[in-house]
Amino acid sequence: MLTVTEPHSDATAAHKPRPLLVAVREASSLNPPLEWAARRARDTDRALMLVHAVPSADLMPPGTRYEPVVSRGRALLQAEAMRLEARSPGLRTSTYLHCGDVVHALLGLSAGASLLVVGADRMNTRTGVFQGSVAIEVTLGSAAPVLIVPLGHRGGGQNGTGPGHVVTGVDGSAESYEALRRAAFEANRMRTPLRVVEAVRPSSPVTEARTVSTSAILIALRTAYPALMVSWIVDTVHAPARALARHSRDASLLVIGRHGKGARAGMGLGSVTHAVLLRPPCLTLVIPSPDSSNPRPVM
Repeated sequence: MLTVTEPHSDATAAHKPRPLLVAVREASSLNPPLEWAARRARDTDRALMLVHAVPSADLMPPGTRYEPVVSRGRALLQAEAMRLEARSPGLRTSTYLHCGDVVHALLGLSAGASLLVVGADRMNTRTGVFQGSVAIEVTLGSAAPVLIVPLGHRGGGQNGTGPGHVVTGVDGSAESYEALRRAAFEANRMRTPLRVVEAVRPSSPVTEARTVSTSAILIALRTAYPALMVSWIVDTVHAPARALARHSRDASLLVIGRHGKGARAGMGLGSVTHAVLLRPPCLTLVIPSPDSSNPRPVM
């Protein structure tokens, strides 16, 4: 049975709230992941850490001076931090320059973060091949929730999420219930409806146990968030990944659970999660498995 509780704060008298992490790839006045992360950090009174990576020294061509490479990376981070603080008074930023793989940097820092924000992996529109796998790899191994910002995202409204609803899917797994908890919290915070999607085969019987389970979940949601509008969609036409994508086209946020044990521990990732992340239909929040060896509180 689902118990809906608000994500608890990780702030204590001895520890400051965990910061948000965002990957900075290049200088740009139009950087959706960076802009979203800055708004979220400001609105939740959290520090924002900007992370940038430069190639390690052993990967540079022979004869290349490495000091200018590092200096340019530091200058990029400082410039972006100053720009964000000037646009958002009260925003607290810090920077982290990593010499090597940015995925290693983000995964290493994720244990001390409340949320990681990355852009979606780029796809070559001519060949259809995905270039780079930062978002996928970070999502696979992160100890903290990961927010993936789609290419071309131009969100407005609260925290850059726009006026649409929040979507999540349920399949009876612990991961999906963890995602449902977070989705309900986010929808209630944003004051927007929650849409729960359940993809089932047409031949699947509507058992009494399934009906009771659905009713119990709806009662738990109503008890935790009396003002939250909830709709429950049973999709008997589309496979789970297609169903989530279809019902998230006009959404502000899609929340899914991470199936699999992580990038560095075996490269396992649930097929539905992987398919959604290749082409995220909207802002997509991935919640780590609740039975992770290092569970993280979510903000």
